[in-house]
Amino acid sequence: MTQSGFLGTDASFITDFTLLAEIIFFIAICVGVVAQRRGRYKLHDWIQTPVVLLNLLLIIFVMVSSFLGQRVISTLPQRPGDAYYLVVALHGALGLIAEVLAIYALLAGHKILPRKIGRLRYWMWATFGFWTAAFIAGVATYYVWYMRPPAAVAVAPIAEITEVDEGDTAVAPTAQAFLQGFAFAPTELTITAGTEVVWVNQDGAPHNITFVDGSVASDNFFQGESFATTFNEPGVYQIYCTLHGSPDGGGMATTITVLEDNVENAAIAAAVPTPNPVPPTPTPAPTVPPPPVELLQPTAPEQVVVGLVSFFDTAAPGDSVAVLLSGIAAPAAGSRFDAWLTDSQTHIRLLLGTVQPDANGRIALQYSDADGRNLLGLYDGFQMTLEPQFDDDPTPGTAVYSGQQAPAALTLIRTITVVSGDAPAAYGLGARLQTEELLRHAEFVQTAYDLLSIADAKRHAEHIVNLLQGTQGAQFGDLDGAHGVQNPGDGFGIIPYVAQMQATAVQAAAAPDATDAIRIHSSHVVMAADNALAWAAQIEEAALQITSAASVGDIGPQVDIITQVSQLLLNGADANGDGEVAPNEGGIFTAYQHTQYMAAIPVVGER
Repeated sequence: MTQSGFLGTDASFITDFTLLAEIIFFIAICVGVVAQRRGRYKLHDWIQTPVVLLNLLLIIFVMVSSFLGQRVISTLPQRPGDAYYLVVALHGALGLIAEVLAIYALLAGHKILPRKIGRLRYWMWATFGFWTAAFIAGVATYYVWYMRPPAAVAVAPIAEITEVDEGDTAVAPTAQAFLQGFAFAPTELTITAGTEVVWVNQDGAPHNITFVDGSVASDNFFQGESFATTFNEPGVYQIYCTLHGSPDGGGMATTITVLEDNVENAAIAAAVPTPNPVPPTPTPAPTVPPPPVELLQPTAPEQVVVGLVSFFDTAAPGDSVAVLLSGIAAPAAGSRFDAWLTDSQTHIRLLLGTVQPDANGRIALQYSDADGRNLLGLYDGFQMTLEPQFDDDPTPGTAVYSGQQAPAALTLIRTITVVSGDAPAAYGLGARLQTEELLRHAEFVQTAYDLLSIADAKRHAEHIVNLLQGTQGAQFGDLDGAHGVQNPGDGFGIIPYVAQMQATAVQAAAAPDATDAIRIHSSHVVMAADNALAWAAQIEEAALQITSAASVGDIGPQVDIITQVSQLLLNGADANGDGEVAPNEGGIFTAYQHTQYMAAIPVVGER
């Protein structure tokens, strides 16, 4: 049921098999209809009978379990406009009607049931109509569930992931807690018996709530989703996230103390401070230096390159730009320069600020978007306009310096740094964020080894392999044989992210409008990505050996490899000691930075 499918989507093998079977069934039904119209009734019966029976088996053993597992009946009234549940409910209703009609027509045609309810051919045509509608709805269900981009998939409502004590009809007091920064907030909680605790996930990664005694174990839930349970009995409860914590209290773990429900204890619980959650900010990247100006060529002989505009990260991916220009003459008295980012498609502009060259004719300006938008995805050009010193007119003046990125190459570069249609994140950004998650689990493996816990070491080694492989990887799965398949990543996989980043950088360098700067930094992305793939293979092999180890004494060398090479995977190493991580020494972070170099906008002016 969980084996990866063969159609290249997120569906399982059995789901892909069912879709293929239903396509074959529908084609067979159509052939049977044609046979019936031409008077070949035996052929019609020979085709329709096995189709109806085999379809009934698929309904009973595959579709019903999927329908119940997704809790469609209970969820649809809460989310009636959600395509995720609406389309499958429609498919289920149409399919049930079609199958019932088909069974009656089949039994009546074989004279097992009487044909007294009207003419049989009308029942057959009704069956074909409902079967066709159910087939269309089934294909739509497959698309919505397994092919639609992740951002568009409906989020499970809180009611689906809430444990309810059916014997308690009274309204229980509620305490709210948070999962943020890969920790419980608060780390300890004191409540009275009968209190419901609601945990809200504020991290981009999935988490779960698992009691050490095994009495409660939630499914993984994601950012913005919640899990709740009521504590009816006094006691001390040890809780952890199986993805990021350990039952011995290491990593992401918490303790909840439940006191008897009386006035004195209620006052004690009320005195415990309530956490004030702050959504985590993305890991900032250092400011990237611009590509060498000598790699940038003006588009016309009468022009000269005066510098460039480069993109980098401050608080969010691509939210900042650096404008570095030289050889700029000061504007005439009574005038000033304004710097703008521009977009050639929408003609929208963003004012970066007023700039003034220093005594050496240099301009240096850094700008960060207050809303954290990815500027590389919104703008592809730059202008510096000449304005009156005191000018209330918002219309930009004459552009004296300008730049435009190569559109064909930029389209490819953006899939690495901004957005991609076939992955949860842009390739380079996704590789970077997922590797930061891998580093956490490398630390968990080291901690488990230090505590002599082979079970925890295996669990987090499984997390590392699944982070590297992604759901389509050959090694992806329940490698430690406990807790089921656990994947703290987004499912795409670090190795696929890096491979796609590398391949896309090569394609951008081959674009017809690619500049020498784009081509040279594309080669740098390739170098760093080669390093990353080699290091990823070492980490994966070590993690796989841990998942199959018999005791903690057997995994020392593998733990060392994971601890050391994970840092190389993200940051590379200054192998020659010159104080810099060169592209041939770099890892995923270096590859990501040089993709941003590829997107730098050259600025030109008249000679």
